[in-house]
Amino acid sequence: MTLPAENVSPQLTRNRRLIIVIGVVIPLVIALAAAFIMALWIPELPSPVASHWGTSGPDGYSTVGSVIVLPLLMTLIFAALAAFASWKGGPNGGMLWGHKIMVAASMFLAITLSVTAAGSLAVQRGLENAENAPAIGGIAIAAFPIALIMALFAWLMLPAAEYIQSTPVTAKPIEGAATQRVHFSTTTRVGPGVVIIVGAALAALAIALAVQAVSNPEELLLPAVIGLFVIALSVSTLSWRVTIDQRGLKVRSALGFPRTTIAPDQIESVAVVDVNPMGEFGGYGWRWAPDGRSGIVLSKGDAIEVTRMNGKKFIVTMHDAQLAAETLATIAKK
Repeated sequence: MTLPAENVSPQLTRNRRLIIVIGVVIPLVIALAAAFIMALWIPELPSPVASHWGTSGPDGYSTVGSVIVLPLLMTLIFAALAAFASWKGGPNGGMLWGHKIMVAASMFLAITLSVTAAGSLAVQRGLENAENAPAIGGIAIAAFPIALIMALFAWLMLPAAEYIQSTPVTAKPIEGAATQRVHFSTTTRVGPGVVIIVGAALAALAIALAVQAVSNPEELLLPAVIGLFVIALSVSTLSWRVTIDQRGLKVRSALGFPRTTIAPDQIESVAVVDVNPMGEFGGYGWRWAPDGRSGIVLSKGDAIEVTRMNGKKFIVTMHDAQLAAETLATIAKK
């Protein structure tokens, strides 16, 4: 249902207040409170403190400052991302389900990180050597349901998500192309706003790796390998090459993987659809929607929608979606 124009702005204002309070203020208060309490314990803690536990006890150590600061820093960055991503709201001024997930996740992250960090220092109070620190598995396990319950509460406090459903327009084959070879090729990329979000997330990852390098360099190898893999995968999926020819539809990332190909004999129909990434897919990139659709969703607006013979739908957003759909419809018809 579309709201009257005069009701959109007040609703958006109310939603923004909830985003600030639930997604930013409360998580930061939780993280700051945990940081303040941990700071009071500094005189009672060993130096360095245990920061990582293995099956046989502590196996990683760092400065107490890094244990205190890192949860606060990660909470701040994610809260800012959640607010930035959900600030504009949906088409009718409401919140999209992707926005609600990010705001609730901000609460979840703040509690999980803060409780785990505080618990890891609490068990080390009064110890002369951090090697004698007891296991914190119970603390980490306890933090998860607490954070989950609070995240669920945050979700329920937010307004109901707008329901968005695009209406596909079936593409017709190109007239006069029955005896001709047709070809379509383009590159589809994310917009500058998404690049900013991805850049901020990667910056947060780089900061975390830097803290690890300073506080516990001997355990940096595995996090660094994982971090570099995540960075490479993220950068590669910011741009995709789309090719349509006699082999069907081929979509591949900037690095060549991931990729997908749909052959002409697998195509039942081709259509053009208007896509709202946050409202329908909960974000950008290679996405899956609750209704079973999947695809490369990099921007808001026109996309080609391919329905396979098994009923599954694949989406690719692009500027020339109409021409791409007509080209693929021509090939599928042959």
